[in-house]
Amino acid sequence: MSWKRNYFSVGQGGVQGMFTPRNTTSIAPSKGLSNEPGQNSCFLNSALQVLWHLDIFRRSFRQLTTHKCMGDSCIFCALKGIFNQFQCSNDKVLPSDALRSALAKTFQDEQRFQLGIMDDAAECFVSIKVVE
Repeated sequence: MSWKRNYFSVGQGGVQGMFTPRNTTSIAPSKGLSNEPGQNSCFLNSALQVLWHLDIFRRSFRQLTTHKCMGDSCIFCALKGIFNQFQCSNDKVLPSDALRSALAKTFQDEQRFQLGIMDDAAECFVSIKVVE
């Protein structure tokens, strides 16, 4: 979502003087990401949601067309795929399995982001951005 001037308005009444959005629609369609029991993908899903909702990243990434494809361990292709699903899918919950698998294969030697194992969202975020 891009920040707009006067996006928030002051709430009404006493302690409810909090800021509330004037408009709840987002430029980026919002979807959930699945995290079935045992997947432990919450770290990846958090990083994905951050990247998707960073307007400048999302727009810039969509414009990229060439890269060195790494096949089934290609983080770029997996990220393109999930971003396409965020944009075009009618599903409210999307799988992040392809990106999770690509991360696991890419970082297998370092034993990071392995399938079924919890990991750190900040490290995942940085790793996705570094690989791109």
